[in-house]
Amino acid sequence: MSFGGTLSPIKYANAWMRFDLNGVTSPGTIPRGGIRGFERETGWDEKAGKGTKGATLTLKSAPPCRGTITLQLFTTQDFADWDKFVETVLGIAADKQSAEGLSIWHPAFEAVGLTSVVVKSFSPPDHQGRGMYHVMIQLIEWQQPPAVSVVSTVASTAIQPGDGLTILPQVDPRISALEAQIGLLTQAASAP
Repeated sequence: MSFGGTLSPIKYANAWMRFDLNGVTSPGTIPRGGIRGFERETGWDEKAGKGTKGATLTLKSAPPCRGTITLQLFTTQDFADWDKFVETVLGIAADKQSAEGLSIWHPAFEAVGLTSVVVKSFSPPDHQGRGMYHVMIQLIEWQQPPAVSVVSTVASTAIQPGDGLTILPQVDPRISALEAQIGLLTQAASAP
């Protein structure tokens, strides 16, 4: 994960009004407050003892960023572009998305190192009034799956019938002692 410099929204306002997903520029524009979430979190487990000062921190996970981007559509071309965006990008099969993720770029994401996502959901156009429609796209950061472990857990160490080995029955030592005593008494009783 690399963090880049944040492109100034004052100098480059147009770059903040759209985002690129899998190399395709989003339709319409991103309204004020149209990007929600996408915080870079750490999965710290905090343990504090009673009556003590401070805490012990253990890093348990690095959860993916997740958030929502709202787009506003208000021209006939915006709706045509939205249909094409759904077909070519948002409609990519989930198995293809999970294998590689979709590249994403927006100036705000430089600050948190977000470069690849999968689509969680997207909405149909919702009328906001006065000819303005909003669509919402929920995204989750795609992360490289962990390497598959070659170590396996043994389900059982007991020898199973059919393994080609002879299984001897367990003998209780108390029963063995009693059987030996019976044998001696039987021998003594049968002696002349």
